[in-house]
Amino acid sequence: MKRELIAPNVHLTQLPNDKFKRNRLSITLILPNEREKATMYALLPGLLERAYEDYPTLQRFSRKLNRMYAAQMMVGTSVVGGNRCLRFTAQGIKNEYCIEGEDLLLEMCSVLLGVMFRPCLENGAFIEEWLQIEKYKLREEIEGEINDKRGYCVKNARRKFFGDHLNGVERLGYLEEIDSITPQQLYDCYTRLLEKAVVEIFITANNADTAAEKLKQAFGYKKDGVTKILPVTAMPCTEVQTYNETMDTTQGKICLVYTTQRLLTEEERYHMLVASALFGGTASSRLFKNVREKQSLCYYCAAGFNGFTSSMSVDSGVEHQNTQRTIDAIQYELDALIHGEITDQEIRETQLTISNSLKANYDGLHGLEAWYLNEAIRGSEMTPEMVIEKANRVTAQDIKNVLKLLNLNVIYTISK
Repeated sequence: MKRELIAPNVHLTQLPNDKFKRNRLSITLILPNEREKATMYALLPGLLERAYEDYPTLQRFSRKLNRMYAAQMMVGTSVVGGNRCLRFTAQGIKNEYCIEGEDLLLEMCSVLLGVMFRPCLENGAFIEEWLQIEKYKLREEIEGEINDKRGYCVKNARRKFFGDHLNGVERLGYLEEIDSITPQQLYDCYTRLLEKAVVEIFITANNADTAAEKLKQAFGYKKDGVTKILPVTAMPCTEVQTYNETMDTTQGKICLVYTTQRLLTEEERYHMLVASALFGGTASSRLFKNVREKQSLCYYCAAGFNGFTSSMSVDSGVEHQNTQRTIDAIQYELDALIHGEITDQEIRETQLTISNSLKANYDGLHGLEAWYLNEAIRGSEMTPEMVIEKANRVTAQDIKNVLKLLNLNVIYTISK
């Protein structure tokens, strides 16, 4: 890996690519996820990836990509902690497989920069007709969240947990705001994003000097008042808040959300990686073996820790009559880990699962790029191998100590 600062708040990372026949290039714009702009951020990807000035219709742009050996171009948005990420990605075959010896990586770079800096406009703003299409699609997506009852339960639990905190700003924005957004408002939001965002660029390719030079030139302009990436935060401890939503469903849903109450130290971060996996993150975890398999209380029961918000969520699907028994069983298993015996075999099985999972980052072009992007947002430069080494040193006492930090803040259930 080669990482360099090419302009103020703009980093370029080159990752070697000996394993795959395709190259990948991504540019991620990062800034705080402001509540009042969340819906506009959610509308941007569909507008930007349709076309750009050089190929101003969807048909012409599709033909261009097809002529580039069926290259792919995507724009997406995500939320990492309290930060919004807008990612532009291009992917295509390596130069050595091009029939005419073209520099396809450089061409992908040109297209990506065109999409980013020269979107299609009318009267100095985004195209009204395109915006109406994206509004319809976003409205459908937000309204359709309820169809995935598991995801719906988890999202609502997190909404109650974060409240008005920046970590709780919606990735898809807010339904009631969609209709009022104008093409000019959205374009002004986008130009501000280009001006203020921290930029992380990744090239997963060999022999990428020409593309790297083009990117350095493209981002050599002076930015005015760049924002800072928001650090990891932790929600305060509260009394348990219990919420129940009634629905005519065959299966009940449960989500419990815990906070560590404070930021974890660097070492505690790796302790929690193992602890959360041992608790409910693997097929050999306590929740899977004891709550699902031995007691047959649920269809699934899984725990996951979010290092960017210092929070753990546990979600489960149950028969309605087993809701409270399952909640009690989850709490019992957490208490048993803190105060009971943890065997060396359990720890080793969990460490091996974590090791395999981290090594899987090398199994696709996206994996390693996503890993180092998260590390950049975190302000760290750990490799998967370094994290594996840290995880393999975690002891039973380390697990107990870090799980003691967890406080249950929210219980959200869906029942009849």
